[in-house]
Amino acid sequence: MSNIMRLVAVCLAAAAVVAGAARAQAAFVNDDFSDLDDTANPTWTHLSGLVLSTGQTWDASTGQYHLQAPNNGFALGNNGQLGFVGSYTGPSFSDVRVSADFVQNETGAAFGLAARLDGNNAVNALKGYGYAYEPFNGEMVLYRITGASLNDLGAQAVALDFVNKDYTFVLEIVGNQLHGQVFEVGGGMVAERFASDSSYASGYSGVFGYSAVVAGVPTDYTIDNFRAGIPEPAAGALMTLAAACAFIARRR
Repeated sequence: MSNIMRLVAVCLAAAAVVAGAARAQAAFVNDDFSDLDDTANPTWTHLSGLVLSTGQTWDASTGQYHLQAPNNGFALGNNGQLGFVGSYTGPSFSDVRVSADFVQNETGAAFGLAARLDGNNAVNALKGYGYAYEPFNGEMVLYRITGASLNDLGAQAVALDFVNKDYTFVLEIVGNQLHGQVFEVGGGMVAERFASDSSYASGYSGVFGYSAVVAGVPTDYTIDNFRAGIPEPAAGALMTLAAACAFIARRR
């Protein structure tokens, strides 16, 4: 076999490996709730136990996913009793990009995306990362979730107009790098924040919301067009590999 043929064989084999990685990274889960439930395709797991609140509801019967919780859980600091409701779906991802449209959310409670969740529904036990809007503070915040403690990894002041607009939230985590974005549906980006943290390596993707008596409103939010999957850098690697092989072939 000539040197050129060997080079071509090596390049093709390497390209096949990269293409296989790209196909693996294309794995994703999405839900537009057109089946009017959260029990299949995909199956969602409800989160209710974090702050001992009760009476939560999870409703997809309208073609969107509506979650509610009263503020009747345990008290934290001067905030009074807390309310919490969340939901997550599989599979478990390490590197992940999660997105959802948040719609009709003008109640004043905090809500957002979650990633690398461990799924623990016990009291004060849930762990993972979040990217949420806090209307009472006027901020989008990247969190490390450690039970009921939401550790601020980075915040950006922004006022989202949920009375008149809907927004797409995006949370991407690659390695220890967190990247949160907010886009107006039908418009441009209105918020972006980066942070670094290596506390959690993998887990489930979903949504969560919380409020407190001091906020004066219960937890109440609605999402649509949820999607989670592994980011796809392999396509760029494949193009780089092809260009390198072509260059070497021309030189030889």
